[in-house]
Formats: sequence, structure tokens, C-alpha cells
Amino acid sequence: MNFDTYKIKDELLEIYSGSEETFCVGKILSKNRDSILFRSYDAQGKNDGLHFIKSSHISEIKSNTQYLRKMQLYLAYWREQEDAPLTNPFKKHPALSGLLAYAMENKKIITVFCSSKPDELLTGYVETYDNKKIKLNCVDMETACIYETATLLKEDIFYLEVDSLDNELLKYANEKIER
Repeated sequence: MNFDTYKIKDELLEIYSGSEETFCVGKILSKNRDSILFRSYDAQGKNDGLHFIKSSHISEIKSNTQYLRKMQLYLAYWREQEDAPLTNPFKKHPALSGLLAYAMENKKIITVFCSSKPDELLTGYVETYDNKKIKLNCVDMETACIYETATLLKEDIFYLEVDSLDNELLKYANEKIER
């Protein structure tokens, strides 16, 4: 495989060594005709170590994909952020309505599981809610783009996640992409 078209240390790449679904994200640090050494990043854009791989085990390299554009934003997020102290934004244990209000007022991305769709994880911004229903602007985890508005029954929600690192990163990328 010819690595000459890729920029050392600058270009974020998807490096495939097996199936189309299995790849590492990283930046090439050094290369020769037989192998590459690259800095790998995990799905949250954090340093995941140095990876050495022989070129004979690389099936494909992709650059400038929609997923890599999101990952570039995750890397930028880590450059800008410092670890925040663990705080509870609620004075007392909140009801579901309190969590929805918090998410909506602070433009937070939430993740929910519903009993009506137990195998489906929905992630997005709370557009509106009332005593019975929630409208969620769903954000695609791969592209960080809003793709649909889902109407959920409030009573069906049995799990809600807010302020998670995954959701904060997704929000950061979505805000940059949707400008």
C-alpha cells in the first residue's frame, strides 16, 4: 500500500485492517513501504496509544469522511476542555420532568430508552414536552447531524442519560456542523 498521499502528523485517517466495519482512527506519525506507526484515537477522540501495523494487513485507508470530520471536532473539544468537577445540578432528586426541563433549558443532548422500543436507543435534543409526550430532535451518533424528530410517550421512558461525555461531545460536534 502506498502511504505517500497521506500527510504525516496532520491528516486524520480511518485505517482498515479487516472488514469494512472494523477500523482505527489515527494520524500517521511515521511510515515506510512495509508499515506505518500512527497515533490512535478512541471513539471519544481521546488518545488511544501508538499503533504499528504492517502494510500487508491494511485493507484500506480513508480520509475526509463525515465520521472523520466529527472526530476532528472531538479532538478540538479535548484541546479546549479541562476536567470539570463532579456536581449535581439538582437540589433534590429530580422527576423525569425536571430532567427534561434541565436538558431543554440548557440545550443538552439526552439519550433515552423507551419500553415501547426497548432495543432502540434515541439520542437528541428535547424540542418540547408536556405531561404525556416528548418531541426529541434525534442526532445521528455517526455524523452528529439531526436526522428526525421523534415523538415519545413520557410514560414509556425508563432510562434517560444527560451530561454524559458522549452526549457533550456529540453536542459540541453538532453545534459546529449545524451552524
